[in-house]
Amino acid sequence: MAVKKVKKAAKKTKKPIKKAVKRVVKKAPAKKVVKKAVKKVAKKAPAKKVVKKVVKKAAPVAKAATAAAKPLVPAPVITQPRIKAWHVVAAGDTPSTITQKYYGSTEPAKWTAIYEINKTAIGPDPNQLRPGMVLRIPEA
Repeated sequence: MAVKKVKKAAKKTKKPIKKAVKRVVKKAPAKKVVKKAVKKVAKKAPAKKVVKKVVKKAAPVAKAATAAAKPLVPAPVITQPRIKAWHVVAAGDTPSTITQKYYGSTEPAKWTAIYEINKTAIGPDPNQLRPGMVLRIPEA
């Protein structure tokens, strides 16, 4: 369809390729349609450089149409928790005793926070603390 329009417009103008492609680009709904038409006409055209320039000018129009359809969502901001203290695990330490020492209570949310920040050092089980481990204690 766009090829026919380019050919018809080329017949009417003095500078066939340049003006014909410009007319089609103005009316074309998307970049793909214009590219197909230009490729077919450009094979026969002597001025391939002109055609390429026109296609590049048509690209922002197609991008604007697709960008308008997608809503922009800001990326989530991830901040590292502030460290209150560093704790070296001694023999007999448990998550509860550590939270009692630094927070004054044994709430599950507190020791869960300690476990989450030290998950790579502790491993899959929060009760498997080994003497000598260094744990980060986050601020409450």
